[in-house]
Amino acid sequence: MQADDLSTIEDDTRGLDTSPKAHLSEGIALAEELVGKCHDLLGELEAFQEYLVHSDRGHNIELKPFKNSVAAELRSLEKLRSADPEADRTVHTLRSSNLPFYTAVWDAAKTTPGLIAFTKRFYWDTPPTRSSKRGRTPKKNCALVDIVAQDGQEWIKVSTVTETRLLFELAKAGWEGADGASDSDDEDGLLVNGLEDCSIQDGVSTEHGDSRRNNRDDEPVEIVRQAVDLRKASLAHKSHYKHPSVTFILPKISQRPSADIVRILDSIRSTGATIHLGPSSTPSSLQSTFEKLVLDPFNNLTSTLNIDCTILLALVSDLSHCAATPEPWYHKAISRQIEIETREQLLPSIFWPAMAGKELVCTQEAARRMREIVDTIGTESERRRSDLLIHPSNVRQEKSSEVLRNAFAELSHYDVPSHWKLPIKIVETSDMDISRLPPVAGKVKTALTAINQSVFLYGWVMGWSTLTSNRTVAKQIEEIVEGEEGEQMGPKIWLCGTARSLVGKEKARRDLKASERED
Repeated sequence: MQADDLSTIEDDTRGLDTSPKAHLSEGIALAEELVGKCHDLLGELEAFQEYLVHSDRGHNIELKPFKNSVAAELRSLEKLRSADPEADRTVHTLRSSNLPFYTAVWDAAKTTPGLIAFTKRFYWDTPPTRSSKRGRTPKKNCALVDIVAQDGQEWIKVSTVTETRLLFELAKAGWEGADGASDSDDEDGLLVNGLEDCSIQDGVSTEHGDSRRNNRDDEPVEIVRQAVDLRKASLAHKSHYKHPSVTFILPKISQRPSADIVRILDSIRSTGATIHLGPSSTPSSLQSTFEKLVLDPFNNLTSTLNIDCTILLALVSDLSHCAATPEPWYHKAISRQIEIETREQLLPSIFWPAMAGKELVCTQEAARRMREIVDTIGTESERRRSDLLIHPSNVRQEKSSEVLRNAFAELSHYDVPSHWKLPIKIVETSDMDISRLPPVAGKVKTALTAINQSVFLYGWVMGWSTLTSNRTVAKQIEEIVEGEEGEQMGPKIWLCGTARSLVGKEKARRDLKASERED
């Protein structure tokens, strides 16, 4: 938990007796219950971490910062449990525990699919470098997001602030409506910046050209300042071509708050944020909950998939089908791919699930390039697989998909699934009309080579997911599209994190070196 966010944590202990006078029995009971609850929370986080590791998705979610904060809180509580239970300072510190906040964050996370990260800062200016004195990154011009979800497209801010605390902040700022005075002088509702009623566009107030909302220090309520900061940060970032949405979860604000609180909530909503009031629902089964939290990598794939040349090569490579053994003459990239295949098994764990029941196509340019590479350096088995894999869409296929799968299975040590639709149909792209695409498509086309134009622009025009392991091109397209003002939707690209080369490439290189030595 960061120091500048502690103001949102209310001094409560989730239903425990926290009367002002702390007696011996009360201090002991309070410490024991908090330690027990913190142990339970840390246990669930460790179980989730173990689930991620066993499902080979541990690298997909940044859980460590949040888990470390909870572990630090547990150590603090255990020290307090050993301290003088009658001391006012001990009881006060127990009542001010961060545990309710951490519990609220985890409760919210357990109902949110597509988790990406916890406790992550996003800057709306260039992130500053780390301070050489403290070893920490300065916290200016940034917003702290408690939960990054929906594959990065939703930012969630959790606050355990109570209605009483919010009214106190208003009263401290000098707003008479917060201490019981009539609010008839402002029938339209008081919002941020002295709580004037106006709206925000791109982080700037649109009321009479007034841009005071861009100055967070003008906001009398901390949670509203956070909303303004999150708005600024979200407008400086994009995920899948869109600015992330912002959601506030306020478990201690009732579904029917007072009029004064409604006005504060309205000021938060005026930044474009969504608000959820009341406690999050508690799932019954942790195992089923974990399965829902992790992003399904195949969930958003279209019914027809456009296959890039890099994936075509991976589908026919001996490295994907045979239990290869690293040889001394192999390039280190090949040896690395063999190690990854032993652990991950690309076809049964990634490609075939992604392609399950999908219609498969590839552009003529991608097919031609794949055949050139296979015919030049491929092994006999790699050539035979390529013959079975692709077929022109305008030529009648005499062999059924089942026959092709059975023949393919003879060339692999994996069982080829019945849902894999062979062959991959080769399509023409000569009449592709990119005028149907957003204006940024022209910039993308200029930046790509001819083969990548045919592959990625075709998938974009057709609205189909393009499968590729070409990280460089995928990143290049993303940067061009997301670099434009506003939101323009780019191509749907499904990036495979690992590639496969042809083993024949290394054999050909070895044979060439041998012939050179003989000469």
